[in-house]
Amino acid sequence: MPSLHIAALGSSFASGPGIPPETPPARRSYYNYPSLISRSLSAKLSDFSSSGATLLNVLNEPQDYATGETAQPQLDALAKVDGVEGIDVVMLTAGGNDIGMSKAMIGDAAKVVLKGDEDFLEVFLEMLGLAPGGEDARADFTEVERRFVVIVDSVRVLCPKARILLVEYISIFGPQTKLADDQPLDAKQIEHYRKMADDLAGAYARAAEQRRDFVEVVSMKEVSGEHALGGSEPWMTGCTEKMVKSGGVPYHPNAAGHVGMAKVVEERVRKVLGL
Repeated sequence: MPSLHIAALGSSFASGPGIPPETPPARRSYYNYPSLISRSLSAKLSDFSSSGATLLNVLNEPQDYATGETAQPQLDALAKVDGVEGIDVVMLTAGGNDIGMSKAMIGDAAKVVLKGDEDFLEVFLEMLGLAPGGEDARADFTEVERRFVVIVDSVRVLCPKARILLVEYISIFGPQTKLADDQPLDAKQIEHYRKMADDLAGAYARAAEQRRDFVEVVSMKEVSGEHALGGSEPWMTGCTEKMVKSGGVPYHPNAAGHVGMAKVVEERVRKVLGL
């Protein structure tokens, strides 16, 4: 039995959809960054990250999947882990779905790459919850910050010895990102989504500051910026018609992205645990 026990919570930027093999319906990859870290450290891993999850799905709301299946709140699952009180590190990457960032970004790109196939586009946007007249349930950044604080307080109760790491989203767009065959968003849209990502990072920072005795942020912007779309070695998928129609995952970390994230986060884990 490994002496080190780590846990992972969050959404698709943690779970690793599109990187086989993956476990449905959460689309949790064997090669996501929490799994890579656990194997490198020979640690036990309790990974409840799930594609499409919001912070409320982490906290106290079940997550409903398109398959008709439902997952219990991630903290409920964590509470049932054998030895939960001894977990050393809990990593959390989430918040993008709370503000509607991924859905809106993919929806904007789909309107370009699926132009001329209006029937497929309509179905695809409906699947994303972006159909005309749909309910907009986006949270503002103050609410996202509040959700982070409530979650880390709950984790603290379950895992009193754990250091909690809020692992930021890696950069999708960087200074080098431009309109391209696999990147259909224009400069104005790119800037809009870069601003959303920066504002989300601000919510991470403010939440961590409120609980600085046991929470810290793992910043990913600087290290991942050179690997954004348009770079020589991108850590991100783009968006093409083929990708959308084949069930691919646009604008998400690829395998190299999870390797890069794992390297940065593992370094922090070693530091906080004195390994």
